[in-house]
Amino acid sequence: MSNTMTEVDLKTLILPNQTVEQGGINIAKGIAERTVWDAHATVNATHAVISAPDEEAARIKSIDQIADIKRHLKPADVLLDFGAGYGRVAQYLLPNLPLRGYIAVDSSREMLSLFRERYIRSDEEQRTPLLLLNADIHTVPLVDNAADAVVVCAVFLHNHKDVVHKSMQEIKRILKPGGTLLVYSSYPRAATFMGLQGLFYQIVLNLLGKPFKNGPVRYYSKREVTALHSGFAELDIIPVGFTIVPKTLIFLPGPIEKIYRVGFSNPLNSFLEKICPKSYHYLFAAWYDVVAKR
Repeated sequence: MSNTMTEVDLKTLILPNQTVEQGGINIAKGIAERTVWDAHATVNATHAVISAPDEEAARIKSIDQIADIKRHLKPADVLLDFGAGYGRVAQYLLPNLPLRGYIAVDSSREMLSLFRERYIRSDEEQRTPLLLLNADIHTVPLVDNAADAVVVCAVFLHNHKDVVHKSMQEIKRILKPGGTLLVYSSYPRAATFMGLQGLFYQIVLNLLGKPFKNGPVRYYSKREVTALHSGFAELDIIPVGFTIVPKTLIFLPGPIEKIYRVGFSNPLNSFLEKICPKSYHYLFAAWYDVVAKR
C-alpha cells in the first residue's frame, strides 16, 4: 500500500460480507442491537469511557497517555483503537500526529456516532483517514495483520476476563508482526484493597447468575497479565499509579461515596504517595500498563 490511504482503502481491511454500513459506521452483522455503553453515552460520553471518578485526574492521565502513544507511532502507521468510544484518543492524538489510517472499534454504535460527528467537524483529524467499526471486541471483523499498532485504553477492566482473553487473541491476529500493542488503565491490580472489593463483587455476581455482566471492574495479578500477552516477542508490564486506601467503596450510596472519595481517600492517598519513597511506589501501584511487540 502507499503511504496515503483513504476511507475506501481502510474498508479493504474488513472481512468480506461481515458488516453493513449505516450512517458512516460499519456494523458487524453479529453484534447485539445495543449495549450498556450506548445508554451511558446518551447520558455522558466521558463517563462511559473514563474509569477514574475524578474527572480532572482522568484528564491529566489522558494527556500522559497520549504523549506515550505518540512515542510509539509513526506517520506511516495504521492504528487500531480497540474500544475507541467517542474518540478520546483520536481527538488528542490526530491533530498532532496524522497517521496513514485510524480504525476505531467499539461495541457501542452511539459512541461511534459521537466520534464521527466530532471527526467531520475537525479538519485536523480528517488528515487521517478513519474507519468506524461497530463490533464486539472479542469478534472483530478485520483481516489478519491489518494494523501496525493497537491501543487499548480503559477498556478491558470493564469486561469479563473470558472476553478479555478472546479479545487478546483477536489483537494478536490483527496486529502485524513487529507491531506494537499499548494497553493503558485496563489491568487494575488485584493486590490492593480495591482488588479485594472487586473480587467480592465478582463472587456476588457469580451467585446472582450474572458472571459476565458488562461494567464492573475486574482486577488482575501480574501473572495473569503476563499470561494474557503470551506469544509477544517483547513484553513490558509497567506498574502505574499509587493507592493504599481504597479510592472508592463500591457499595456506598452515590452522595456518600463522593464525600468519602473527595474528602478522604483522594487526599489521603495523595499524602501517602508523597511520603512514600519512590523506590517503593511499585508495591502500591493501582494498575498495570503494557507495551508489547508482536
